[in-house]
Amino acid sequence: MPYSVPTLKSLIEQGLIDVQSSLDTVLAKFGVEQALNTAVSGSIRDLYDYQTWIVRQIIPTSESDDQTIIDTAQSEGIVRKLASHAEGVVTFSGSSTIPTDAKMTHADGRVYLVTTSSLSGSSIIANVQSEETGATENVALGDTLTLVNTVSGVSPQGSVTSDISGGANIESISEVLERLLFRKRNPPMGGAVADYVAWCREVSGVSRAWAYDAYQGGSTVGYAFVFDARENIIPTSTDVSDMSAYIFRHADPATGTFVGRPAGIEPIYINLALKALDTSLNITPDTTELRDAITLAMTNYLTTLGPSETLLLSNLRTAIGAVNGLTDYTLSLTQNVAASTNELHSLGVISWGAA
Repeated sequence: MPYSVPTLKSLIEQGLIDVQSSLDTVLAKFGVEQALNTAVSGSIRDLYDYQTWIVRQIIPTSESDDQTIIDTAQSEGIVRKLASHAEGVVTFSGSSTIPTDAKMTHADGRVYLVTTSSLSGSSIIANVQSEETGATENVALGDTLTLVNTVSGVSPQGSVTSDISGGANIESISEVLERLLFRKRNPPMGGAVADYVAWCREVSGVSRAWAYDAYQGGSTVGYAFVFDARENIIPTSTDVSDMSAYIFRHADPATGTFVGRPAGIEPIYINLALKALDTSLNITPDTTELRDAITLAMTNYLTTLGPSETLLLSNLRTAIGAVNGLTDYTLSLTQNVAASTNELHSLGVISWGAA
């Protein structure tokens, strides 16, 4: 039976009973004894609170302090992923190279710096890095960047010819805790299926990953991963290439020792496609706050599903029905939704008031 920590009120009442019993008298409502009893009871309650805090730090959970989770994870070989810069290639037309650290901007104001550049015929291949860190610094293939200062012999506008990717936000504490618990439940085995999931999750920005043994026969492992912080969560070609190299061999973030896939094993990337759920909902009461809460609840359920897993109508209804403040609702979806081998469920368009 769990221990019930007494409240401050109950401690004061019990202390008063003990004092009156010892003195064999009824204490005045205001007096030194009453003040001392209240002060001592408050100190005792502080001790209970401190012990409760210690309990929450012993085994890391969502109730533990952030630093406790970070420190425990690091001791287990899970290093918190810091925010990272986005990198890629921008191609300009011209006849001379672009100076290192030359700045270029996106139409929305994001700034990128040239790290190296080289001539290839009438084109200038510029490797660039975002000035700021974060998932918002990634740029899609084909977008245009403009040089801040003109460079003699170089066209001011260039095109992104290799996705500017790799930008990621600092890893949230909840994700650190999730990876820590995964590590404890699936200790490293030098190339077990769970190791591929752990390796994928070590890469900045990767929020979910999956791995499947004998994906295309013996000695093959299928793996997939996504970036939930991005507008498009599906990895770019650059992400896939970088992940393939990381899985082949990389320095362990905690020890620096090189680890990776065992010899004779062929990792196969699963080219994911999103299977968007478009549905209609009537809710009572129909408020903006409830719409946002229901959207979040549905999204949270869908993120628990991996590739090829079936969306269960009963679980989706449970997620919607658990939203606080919702009195009643009607959902147009009437059956489970299956997914193909490479399909991943995601939330599409919700038509409110049309179910």
